[in-house]
Amino acid sequence: MSKSEFDQFLSDSFKEGISFRELRLSEKEVSHLKSHYPSAIIRRTSDVNDAFKKSWYEVHLSPIQRKPESLDSIRQENIRLKRELETLKKLKN
Repeated sequence: MSKSEFDQFLSDSFKEGISFRELRLSEKEVSHLKSHYPSAIIRRTSDVNDAFKKSWYEVHLSPIQRKPESLDSIRQENIRLKRELETLKKLKN
């Protein structure tokens, strides 16, 4: 995948305010993602197991800034998740 194709893939993956996805990426794509979104949290969830040398990753573009210790931060995360669900429902319809 070319750099411009990957940029379009990222744009499509995170449009409509969606900030979390599970994506299958190569090491090069992960590096590119980190350079564009330095505050993103990227966690590998599988080993490399195919001819394209890609693994599954959880990608959070807008990680929570505070630890979810307080009730307020839990409420904020709940609101964010509700918005994301509503966006996904609109896309489905």
